[in-house]
Amino acid sequence: MSEGRREKLLDIQKREQLKGLLSSKFKLKYGNKPTIGSYIDNEVTKFLKNDRLTEDNLAKLDTKIMKEAELRDRKADALSDHVSQKSGGSRRSNGSRPRTSGSQRGGYENKNNNVDLEVRSVASSRMSGGSRVSKQSRP
Repeated sequence: MSEGRREKLLDIQKREQLKGLLSSKFKLKYGNKPTIGSYIDNEVTKFLKNDRLTEDNLAKLDTKIMKEAELRDRKADALSDHVSQKSGGSRRSNGSRPRTSGSQRGGYENKNNNVDLEVRSVASSRMSGGSRVSKQSRP
């Protein structure tokens, strides 16, 4: 094997070791979850192909990975909150009333949909014990 080829192979080996080291350090720092692990591997690979290995460039890579990890964590939290709210809402007891937004209260907004008005009318009569609002909203 020629000396030039041997040096080239050693450089490739060193680069792969560095890539593995950087990936494992970032995964330890930001968690080795499947969602962020592959992103870290890809960013480290791009970094070693395109940028010089300097302290500033490593700091930029760290910041980039940190932002992405936080973004993905927020998305995962929002998704789990959404799922837990959906499952919690389906277990409502018979005595509780359905949630309505401010524009739905009173039954006046959607006069073309009689079924909707009757549902709101019944809900409002339960709240107030047969108030005049529920009597007025009936068709």
